[in-house]
Amino acid sequence: MAMKLDGLPGPGRPLVDQPFISPVIGSMPIPGGSFSVGAALPGLPTPQVEAAPKRTPRRLFPETWMWDLVIINGSQGNSHSQLHSSSRKSDVSEEPKEIALPVTIPDTITEWKAGAFCLSADAGFGLAQPTFLKAFQPFFIELTFPYSVVRGEAFPLKATVFSYLTYCIRVRISLTPSADFEASPMEEEEDSYCICANGRKTVSWMMTPKILGEVNLTASAEAVTSNQLCGNEVVEVPTIGNKDIVIKSLLVEPEGIEKEMVFNSLLCASGEPVSKSFPLTLPENVVEGSARASFCVLGDILGGAIKNLNQLLQIPYGCGEQNMALFAPNIYILNYLNETGQLTQEIKSKAVGYLEAGYQRQLNYKHRDGSYSAFGESYSKEGNTWLTAFVLKSFARARSIIFVEDKQVNDAQNSLTQQQENDGCFRSTGSLFNNNLKVQEEGDPDDTDN
Repeated sequence: MAMKLDGLPGPGRPLVDQPFISPVIGSMPIPGGSFSVGAALPGLPTPQVEAAPKRTPRRLFPETWMWDLVIINGSQGNSHSQLHSSSRKSDVSEEPKEIALPVTIPDTITEWKAGAFCLSADAGFGLAQPTFLKAFQPFFIELTFPYSVVRGEAFPLKATVFSYLTYCIRVRISLTPSADFEASPMEEEEDSYCICANGRKTVSWMMTPKILGEVNLTASAEAVTSNQLCGNEVVEVPTIGNKDIVIKSLLVEPEGIEKEMVFNSLLCASGEPVSKSFPLTLPENVVEGSARASFCVLGDILGGAIKNLNQLLQIPYGCGEQNMALFAPNIYILNYLNETGQLTQEIKSKAVGYLEAGYQRQLNYKHRDGSYSAFGESYSKEGNTWLTAFVLKSFARARSIIFVEDKQVNDAQNSLTQQQENDGCFRSTGSLFNNNLKVQEEGDPDDTDN
Protein backbone atom coordinates (compact mmCIF):
# COMPACT_ATOMS: atom_id res chain seq x y z
CA MET A 1 0.00 0.00 0.00
CA ALA A 2 1.33 3.44 -0.87
CA MET A 3 0.14 6.90 0.02
CA LYS A 4 0.93 10.39 -1.20
CA LEU A 5 1.40 13.35 1.13
CA ASP A 6 1.42 16.96 0.11
CA GLY A 7 1.25 20.36 1.74
CA LEU A 8 0.42 23.79 0.40
CA PRO A 9 1.20 27.02 2.23
CA GLY A 10 0.46 30.65 2.25
CA PRO A 11 3.35 33.07 2.69
CA GLY A 12 4.90 33.19 6.10
CA ARG A 13 7.58 32.16 8.59
CA PRO A 14 8.79 29.57 11.17
CA LEU A 15 7.29 28.00 14.22
CA VAL A 16 10.10 27.81 16.75
CA ASP A 17 13.73 28.70 17.34
CA GLN A 18 15.10 25.42 15.98
CA PRO A 19 13.64 23.30 13.15
CA PHE A 20 10.48 21.75 14.48
CA ILE A 21 9.93 18.02 13.98
CA SER A 22 6.26 17.33 13.66
CA PRO A 23 4.17 14.45 12.36
CA VAL A 24 2.19 15.04 9.20
CA ILE A 25 -1.38 15.93 9.92
CA GLY A 26 -4.28 13.83 8.81
CA SER A 27 -6.09 10.55 9.12
CA MET A 28 -7.24 8.09 6.52
CA PRO A 29 -9.49 5.08 7.22
CA ILE A 30 -8.84 2.27 4.75
CA PRO A 31 -11.15 -0.73 4.51
CA GLY A 32 -9.45 -3.98 5.38
CA GLY A 33 -6.39 -2.39 6.95
CA SER A 34 -6.95 1.14 8.10
CA PHE A 35 -4.19 3.51 9.09
CA SER A 36 -3.80 7.14 9.97
CA VAL A 37 -1.07 9.67 9.55
CA GLY A 38 -0.35 10.65 13.14
CA ALA A 39 -0.82 14.32 13.99
CA ALA A 40 -2.87 17.16 15.32
CA LEU A 41 -6.38 16.92 13.96
CA PRO A 42 -8.89 19.78 13.77
CA GLY A 43 -10.43 20.32 17.18
CA LEU A 44 -7.40 18.94 19.02
CA PRO A 45 -4.66 21.08 20.60
CA THR A 46 -1.81 22.10 18.31
CA PRO A 47 1.48 20.41 19.38
CA GLN A 48 3.51 22.65 21.67
CA VAL A 49 7.27 22.64 21.36
CA GLU A 50 9.84 24.02 23.77
CA ALA A 51 11.90 26.81 22.26
CA ALA A 52 15.60 26.22 21.78
CA PRO A 53 17.94 28.60 23.59
CA LYS A 54 19.49 29.89 20.38
CA ARG A 55 17.66 31.46 17.48
CA THR A 56 18.29 29.82 14.09
CA PRO A 57 18.14 32.20 11.11
CA ARG A 58 15.17 31.64 8.87
CA ARG A 59 16.06 31.13 5.23
CA LEU A 60 13.76 28.43 3.82
CA PHE A 61 10.52 29.83 2.33
CA PRO A 62 9.13 27.28 -0.17
CA GLU A 63 5.85 27.83 -2.00
CA THR A 64 4.86 24.21 -1.39
CA TRP A 65 6.00 21.68 1.16
CA MET A 66 6.10 17.90 0.92
CA TRP A 67 5.08 15.64 -1.91
CA ASP A 68 6.24 12.30 -0.63
CA LEU A 69 5.39 8.69 -1.33
CA VAL A 70 5.25 6.54 1.80
CA ILE A 71 5.21 2.76 1.46
CA ILE A 72 3.55 0.94 4.33
CA ASN A 73 3.13 -2.79 5.07
CA GLY A 74 6.78 -2.83 6.11
CA SER A 75 8.22 -1.83 2.69
CA GLN A 76 10.96 0.72 2.49
CA GLY A 77 9.89 4.18 1.33
CA ASN A 78 12.02 7.00 0.08
CA SER A 79 14.68 8.46 2.32
CA HIS A 80 12.60 11.54 3.10
CA SER A 81 9.39 9.90 4.10
CA GLN A 82 9.92 6.38 5.50
CA LEU A 83 10.15 6.27 9.26
CA HIS A 84 8.31 3.33 10.69
CA SER A 85 5.08 1.56 10.04
CA SER A 86 3.07 -0.73 12.28
CA SER A 87 0.45 -1.35 9.62
CA ARG A 88 0.04 -4.72 7.97
CA LYS A 89 -2.65 -6.72 6.22
CA SER A 90 -5.43 -7.28 8.70
CA ASP A 91 -9.10 -7.95 9.11
CA VAL A 92 -11.55 -5.06 8.97
CA SER A 93 -12.21 -5.62 12.65
CA GLU A 94 -8.67 -4.64 13.65
CA GLU A 95 -7.92 -1.21 15.05
CA PRO A 96 -6.64 1.40 12.55
CA LYS A 97 -2.88 1.47 12.30
CA GLU A 98 -0.78 4.61 12.16
CA ILE A 99 2.39 5.70 10.45
CA ALA A 100 4.30 8.68 11.81
CA LEU A 101 6.28 10.80 9.39
CA PRO A 102 8.61 13.35 11.02
CA VAL A 103 9.16 16.47 8.93
CA THR A 104 10.81 19.83 9.45
CA ILE A 105 8.49 22.80 9.13
CA PRO A 106 9.86 25.44 6.71
CA ASP A 107 10.68 28.93 7.89
CA THR A 108 7.25 30.23 6.97
CA ILE A 109 4.60 31.72 9.22
CA THR A 110 1.43 30.43 7.66
CA GLU A 111 -1.29 27.82 7.89
CA TRP A 112 -0.36 24.67 6.02
CA LYS A 113 -3.04 22.55 4.41
CA ALA A 114 -2.16 18.86 4.36
CA GLY A 115 -3.83 16.14 2.35
CA ALA A 116 -3.14 12.48 1.67
CA PHE A 117 -4.40 9.73 -0.56
CA CYS A 118 -3.44 6.09 -0.87
CA LEU A 119 -3.63 3.20 -3.29
CA SER A 120 -3.95 -0.43 -2.23
CA ALA A 121 -4.30 -3.59 -4.27
CA ASP A 122 -6.77 -4.85 -1.66
CA ALA A 123 -8.67 -1.72 -0.64
CA GLY A 124 -8.40 0.43 -3.75
CA PHE A 125 -8.24 4.22 -3.48
CA GLY A 126 -8.49 6.13 -0.21
CA LEU A 127 -8.69 9.89 0.24
CA ALA A 128 -8.20 11.71 3.53
CA GLN A 129 -9.99 14.86 4.53
CA PRO A 130 -7.57 17.80 4.42
CA THR A 131 -6.33 19.06 7.75
CA PHE A 132 -4.25 22.01 8.85
CA LEU A 133 -1.17 23.02 10.80
CA LYS A 134 -0.47 26.59 11.82
CA ALA A 135 3.19 27.60 11.92
CA PHE A 136 3.37 30.83 13.84
CA GLN A 137 5.44 32.98 16.16
CA PRO A 138 4.15 36.17 17.77
CA PHE A 139 7.20 38.28 16.97
CA PHE A 140 9.01 38.28 13.60
CA ILE A 141 10.64 40.39 10.89
CA GLU A 142 9.85 40.45 7.18
CA LEU A 143 11.99 41.82 4.31
CA THR A 144 10.45 43.48 1.25
CA PHE A 145 12.48 44.01 -1.94
CA PRO A 146 12.27 43.36 -5.73
CA TYR A 147 12.82 39.91 -7.19
CA SER A 148 15.84 41.19 -9.13
CA VAL A 149 17.77 44.42 -9.66
CA VAL A 150 20.57 45.62 -11.91
CA ARG A 151 24.01 45.98 -10.41
CA GLY A 152 24.53 49.57 -9.31
CA GLU A 153 20.78 50.23 -9.16
CA ALA A 154 19.60 51.83 -5.93
CA PHE A 155 16.36 50.55 -4.43
CA PRO A 156 14.61 50.72 -1.04
CA LEU A 157 14.94 47.66 1.19
CA LYS A 158 12.19 47.53 3.80
CA ALA A 159 12.23 45.54 7.03
CA THR A 160 8.93 45.29 8.87
CA VAL A 161 8.65 43.89 12.37
CA PHE A 162 5.29 42.43 13.41
CA SER A 163 4.29 41.85 17.03
CA TYR A 164 1.24 39.83 18.04
CA LEU A 165 2.18 39.97 21.69
CA THR A 166 -0.31 41.33 24.21
CA TYR A 167 2.12 43.90 25.62
CA CYS A 168 4.54 46.57 24.38
CA ILE A 169 8.14 45.79 23.50
CA ARG A 170 11.15 47.76 22.33
CA VAL A 171 12.84 46.28 19.28
CA ARG A 172 16.32 46.77 17.87
CA ILE A 173 16.22 46.37 14.06
CA SER A 174 19.45 45.86 12.15
CA LEU A 175 20.77 44.92 8.72
CA THR A 176 24.00 42.93 8.66
CA PRO A 177 26.66 44.82 6.63
CA SER A 178 28.30 43.11 3.67
CA ALA A 179 30.94 43.88 1.05
CA ASP A 180 28.38 42.80 -1.57
CA PHE A 181 26.24 45.92 -1.22
CA GLU A 182 26.03 49.42 0.14
CA ALA A 183 23.14 50.37 2.40
CA SER A 184 22.25 53.64 4.09
CA PRO A 185 19.18 54.33 6.28
CA MET A 186 16.45 56.35 4.64
CA GLU A 187 15.55 58.03 7.93
CA GLU A 188 17.29 58.73 11.18
CA GLU A 189 18.04 55.47 12.92
CA GLU A 190 17.10 54.85 16.53
CA ASP A 191 18.65 52.44 18.98
CA SER A 192 15.29 50.72 19.42
CA TYR A 193 11.67 51.16 18.37
CA CYS A 194 8.48 50.85 20.34
CA ILE A 195 5.92 48.29 19.15
CA CYS A 196 2.78 47.67 21.17
CA ALA A 197 0.21 44.87 20.99
CA ASN A 198 -0.65 43.85 17.41
CA GLY A 199 1.58 46.62 16.07
CA ARG A 200 4.29 46.85 13.47
CA LYS A 201 7.29 48.98 12.61
CA THR A 202 9.01 49.44 9.23
CA VAL A 203 12.61 50.54 8.75
CA SER A 204 14.04 51.25 5.27
CA TRP A 205 17.51 51.38 3.76
CA MET A 206 18.56 52.63 0.33
CA MET A 207 20.55 49.73 -1.04
CA THR A 208 22.94 49.45 -4.00
CA PRO A 209 24.28 45.98 -4.90
CA LYS A 210 27.94 45.81 -5.99
CA ILE A 211 28.29 42.24 -7.30
CA LEU A 212 26.43 39.98 -9.71
CA GLY A 213 24.47 36.87 -8.83
CA GLU A 214 22.76 35.99 -5.56
CA VAL A 215 23.27 38.46 -2.72
CA ASN A 216 22.23 37.38 0.77
CA LEU A 217 20.41 39.96 2.86
CA THR A 218 20.38 39.33 6.61
CA ALA A 219 18.13 41.35 8.92
CA SER A 220 17.33 40.84 12.58
CA ALA A 221 14.85 42.12 15.13
CA GLU A 222 15.55 41.71 18.86
CA ALA A 223 13.38 42.67 21.81
CA VAL A 224 15.57 44.51 24.29
CA THR A 225 15.20 45.72 27.86
CA SER A 226 14.63 49.44 28.26
CA ASN A 227 13.64 51.94 30.91
CA GLN A 228 11.81 53.99 28.28
CA LEU A 229 8.05 53.79 28.23
CA CYS A 230 5.99 52.90 25.17
CA GLY A 231 3.29 55.47 25.56
CA ASN A 232 2.17 54.92 29.13
CA GLU A 233 3.21 51.27 29.26
CA VAL A 234 6.31 49.64 30.64
CA VAL A 235 8.04 47.51 28.01
CA GLU A 236 8.56 43.80 28.53
CA VAL A 237 10.88 41.26 26.92
CA PRO A 238 9.41 37.92 25.78
CA THR A 239 10.81 34.99 27.72
CA ILE A 240 10.72 32.85 24.57
CA GLY A 241 11.54 33.95 21.04
CA ASN A 242 12.90 37.41 21.78
CA LYS A 243 14.93 37.56 18.57
CA ASP A 244 14.20 36.79 14.93
CA ILE A 245 16.74 36.60 12.09
CA VAL A 246 15.80 36.27 8.44
CA ILE A 247 18.07 35.65 5.46
CA LYS A 248 16.80 36.13 1.91
CA SER A 249 18.52 36.22 -1.48
CA LEU A 250 18.40 39.06 -4.00
CA LEU A 251 19.16 38.37 -7.66
CA VAL A 252 21.54 40.97 -9.10
CA GLU A 253 21.74 41.07 -12.89
CA PRO A 254 24.36 42.81 -15.06
CA GLU A 255 23.73 46.21 -16.57
CA GLY A 256 23.77 46.76 -20.33
CA ILE A 257 22.15 44.68 -23.09
CA GLU A 258 22.76 40.95 -23.26
CA LYS A 259 24.55 39.75 -26.40
CA GLU A 260 24.86 36.09 -27.21
CA MET A 261 27.21 34.46 -29.72
CA VAL A 262 26.91 30.82 -30.78
CA PHE A 263 29.60 28.80 -32.54
CA ASN A 264 28.80 25.46 -34.14
CA SER A 265 31.05 22.86 -35.66
CA LEU A 266 30.58 19.39 -37.12
CA LEU A 267 33.35 16.95 -36.23
CA CYS A 268 33.59 13.70 -38.16
CA ALA A 269 35.74 11.31 -36.13
CA SER A 270 37.11 8.13 -37.68
CA GLY A 271 38.73 6.47 -34.70
CA GLU A 272 41.23 9.26 -34.07
CA PRO A 273 40.95 12.18 -31.64
CA VAL A 274 39.57 15.34 -33.25
CA SER A 275 39.79 18.84 -31.78
CA LYS A 276 38.26 22.18 -32.61
CA SER A 277 39.06 25.67 -31.32
CA PHE A 278 36.63 28.57 -31.00
CA PRO A 279 37.56 32.23 -30.56
CA LEU A 280 36.16 33.55 -27.29
CA THR A 281 37.02 37.20 -27.80
CA LEU A 282 34.93 39.55 -25.70
CA PRO A 283 33.85 42.95 -27.04
CA GLU A 284 35.66 45.99 -25.69
CA ASN A 285 32.54 47.36 -23.99
CA VAL A 286 31.69 44.13 -22.15
CA VAL A 287 30.17 44.61 -18.70
CA GLU A 288 32.67 43.44 -16.11
CA GLY A 289 31.73 40.12 -14.54
CA SER A 290 28.89 39.40 -16.97
CA ALA A 291 30.77 37.13 -19.39
CA ARG A 292 30.02 33.43 -19.30
CA ALA A 293 30.48 30.51 -21.66
CA SER A 294 29.06 27.01 -21.97
CA PHE A 295 29.52 24.17 -24.42
CA CYS A 296 27.60 21.10 -25.43
CA VAL A 297 28.67 18.00 -27.36
CA LEU A 298 26.01 15.88 -29.05
CA GLY A 299 26.39 12.60 -30.86
CA ASP A 300 23.46 13.38 -33.18
CA ILE A 301 23.73 16.15 -35.76
CA LEU A 302 20.10 17.03 -35.04
CA GLY A 303 20.45 16.50 -31.31
CA GLY A 304 20.05 20.13 -30.32
CA ALA A 305 17.02 20.62 -32.53
CA ILE A 306 15.17 17.46 -31.56
CA LYS A 307 15.62 17.52 -27.79
CA ASN A 308 12.12 17.68 -26.35
CA LEU A 309 10.84 18.10 -29.88
CA ASN A 310 7.31 17.18 -28.81
CA GLN A 311 7.24 20.39 -26.75
CA LEU A 312 7.24 22.34 -30.03
CA LEU A 313 3.78 21.06 -30.96
CA GLN A 314 1.35 23.97 -30.99
CA ILE A 315 -2.35 24.30 -31.71
CA PRO A 316 -2.88 26.48 -34.81
CA TYR A 317 -4.79 29.73 -34.38
CA GLY A 318 -5.07 33.22 -35.83
CA CYS A 319 -5.51 34.36 -39.42
CA GLY A 320 -4.82 32.23 -42.48
CA GLU A 321 -1.09 32.95 -42.39
CA GLN A 322 -0.64 32.49 -38.63
CA ASN A 323 -2.68 29.32 -38.72
CA MET A 324 -0.47 27.75 -41.39
CA ALA A 325 2.73 28.89 -39.70
CA LEU A 326 1.70 26.74 -36.71
CA PHE A 327 0.03 23.97 -38.73
CA ALA A 328 2.98 22.93 -40.89
CA PRO A 329 5.63 22.35 -38.17
CA ASN A 330 3.34 19.84 -36.46
CA ILE A 331 3.55 17.66 -39.57
CA TYR A 332 7.36 17.64 -39.64
CA ILE A 333 7.64 17.07 -35.90
CA LEU A 334 5.21 14.17 -36.00
CA ASN A 335 6.95 12.54 -38.96
CA TYR A 336 10.38 12.87 -37.39
CA LEU A 337 9.29 11.42 -34.05
CA ASN A 338 7.66 8.55 -35.87
CA GLU A 339 10.72 7.78 -38.03
CA THR A 340 13.08 7.88 -35.04
CA GLY A 341 10.90 5.72 -32.82
CA GLN A 342 10.19 8.50 -30.32
CA LEU A 343 6.49 8.87 -31.08
CA THR A 344 4.18 7.88 -28.23
CA GLN A 345 0.43 7.48 -28.43
CA GLU A 346 -0.03 10.51 -26.20
CA ILE A 347 2.08 12.76 -28.44
CA LYS A 348 0.41 11.39 -31.57
CA SER A 349 -3.08 12.07 -30.24
CA LYS A 350 -2.06 15.59 -29.31
CA ALA A 351 -0.52 16.30 -32.72
CA VAL A 352 -3.44 14.80 -34.66
CA GLY A 353 -5.88 16.92 -32.68
CA TYR A 354 -3.87 20.05 -33.44
CA LEU A 355 -3.68 19.22 -37.15
CA GLU A 356 -7.41 18.54 -37.41
CA ALA A 357 -8.19 21.84 -35.69
CA GLY A 358 -5.77 23.73 -37.94
CA TYR A 359 -7.17 22.10 -41.08
CA GLN A 360 -10.75 23.03 -40.26
CA ARG A 361 -9.73 26.57 -39.34
CA GLN A 362 -7.83 27.12 -42.58
CA LEU A 363 -10.90 26.36 -44.65
CA ASN A 364 -12.42 29.59 -43.27
CA TYR A 365 -9.91 31.56 -45.37
CA LYS A 366 -10.56 29.76 -48.66
CA HIS A 367 -11.84 31.65 -51.72
CA ARG A 368 -14.34 30.23 -54.19
CA ASP A 369 -11.61 29.77 -56.78
CA GLY A 370 -9.67 27.49 -54.40
CA SER A 371 -7.05 30.07 -53.35
CA TYR A 372 -6.37 31.29 -49.79
CA SER A 373 -5.77 34.66 -48.18
CA ALA A 374 -4.97 35.85 -44.66
CA PHE A 375 -8.54 36.87 -43.83
CA GLY A 376 -10.69 35.08 -46.39
CA GLU A 377 -12.89 36.15 -49.27
CA SER A 378 -14.98 38.59 -47.21
CA TYR A 379 -11.89 40.79 -46.65
CA SER A 380 -9.78 40.11 -49.76
CA LYS A 381 -10.83 40.19 -53.40
CA GLU A 382 -8.28 37.56 -54.40
CA GLY A 383 -6.21 34.91 -52.73
CA ASN A 384 -2.45 35.02 -52.35
CA THR A 385 -0.29 32.83 -54.56
CA TRP A 386 2.35 32.08 -51.91
CA LEU A 387 -0.15 31.24 -49.18
CA THR A 388 -2.15 29.04 -51.52
CA ALA A 389 0.99 27.11 -52.49
CA PHE A 390 1.90 26.68 -48.82
CA VAL A 391 -1.59 25.42 -48.01
CA LEU A 392 -1.47 23.00 -50.95
CA LYS A 393 1.85 21.51 -49.88
CA SER A 394 0.89 21.28 -46.21
CA PHE A 395 -2.51 19.71 -46.88
CA ALA A 396 -0.91 17.19 -49.22
CA ARG A 397 1.60 16.17 -46.56
CA ALA A 398 -1.02 16.07 -43.81
CA ARG A 399 -3.13 13.54 -45.74
CA SER A 400 -0.99 10.71 -44.37
CA ILE A 401 -1.85 11.76 -40.82
CA ILE A 402 -5.39 13.18 -40.83
CA PHE A 403 -8.33 13.15 -43.22
CA VAL A 404 -7.98 15.88 -45.81
CA GLU A 405 -10.70 16.03 -48.42
CA ASP A 406 -9.32 15.53 -51.92
CA LYS A 407 -11.43 18.44 -53.12
CA GLN A 408 -9.49 20.88 -50.91
CA VAL A 409 -6.15 19.79 -52.36
CA ASN A 410 -7.46 19.78 -55.95
CA ASP A 411 -9.07 23.21 -55.60
CA ALA A 412 -5.83 24.77 -54.39
CA GLN A 413 -3.90 23.07 -57.18
CA ASN A 414 -6.35 24.25 -59.83
CA SER A 415 -6.18 27.80 -58.45
CA LEU A 416 -2.39 27.83 -58.84
CA THR A 417 -2.65 26.36 -62.33
CA GLN A 418 -4.79 29.35 -63.37
CA GLN A 419 -1.97 31.68 -62.30
CA GLN A 420 0.73 29.89 -64.32
CA GLU A 421 2.24 31.74 -67.29
CA ASN A 422 3.29 30.17 -70.58
CA ASP A 423 6.93 30.16 -69.50
CA GLY A 424 6.06 28.16 -66.38
CA CYS A 425 6.27 31.04 -63.91
CA PHE A 426 3.38 31.97 -61.64
CA ARG A 427 1.77 35.36 -61.25
CA SER A 428 1.96 36.69 -57.70
CA THR A 429 -1.52 37.79 -56.61
CA GLY A 430 -3.05 38.97 -53.38
CA SER A 431 -1.30 40.20 -50.23
CA LEU A 432 1.15 38.30 -48.06
CA PHE A 433 1.60 39.89 -44.64
CA ASN A 434 4.13 37.41 -43.26
CA ASN A 435 7.10 37.08 -45.61
CA ASN A 436 8.50 34.20 -43.55
CA LEU A 437 6.09 31.92 -45.38
CA LYS A 438 7.56 33.05 -48.67
CA VAL A 439 11.10 32.52 -47.41
CA GLN A 440 10.20 29.04 -46.21
CA GLU A 441 8.73 28.17 -49.56
CA GLU A 442 11.76 29.46 -51.45
CA GLY A 443 14.20 27.66 -49.16
CA ASP A 444 12.38 24.33 -49.03
CA PRO A 445 14.03 21.71 -51.25
CA ASP A 446 10.76 19.80 -51.37
CA ASP A 447 8.62 22.68 -52.64
CA THR A 448 7.63 20.64 -55.69
CA ASP A 449 5.97 17.94 -53.58
CA ASN A 450 2.26 17.33 -53.96
